[in-house]
Amino acid sequence: MKTINHNRLYTLILLTLAPLCALSVCLPLYLYGLSSAGSLHLHLPDGLLPWAAAINLLYLIAITVTLCSRAFNAQSGRKLTRYLNFLLLPALPVGTVLGIYGLWKIDHNA
Repeated sequence: MKTINHNRLYTLILLTLAPLCALSVCLPLYLYGLSSAGSLHLHLPDGLLPWAAAINLLYLIAITVTLCSRAFNAQSGRKLTRYLNFLLLPALPVGTVLGIYGLWKIDHNA
């Protein structure tokens, strides 16, 4: 029976999540621009969309730095992976599941 390589699976999930974070940076800023021009009637507070874009940008930077660190320096990669997992916990629902999975399964055999 073949065992699951949790580190590889985690890395692939992060590689999938990074472009989604990039889209989550661009879309709120685009909607903010449209709503400030008066063409949309969003039922959201005025400052919410730029904050959502900023938070997703921070997640994108953290994911990118962690992926690069995991690829080039295993010791700092393990440390940054743990920090990223804690950072992902409040990001419901996908980030929370990935953060719990990372804390539970990643880099324990190294």
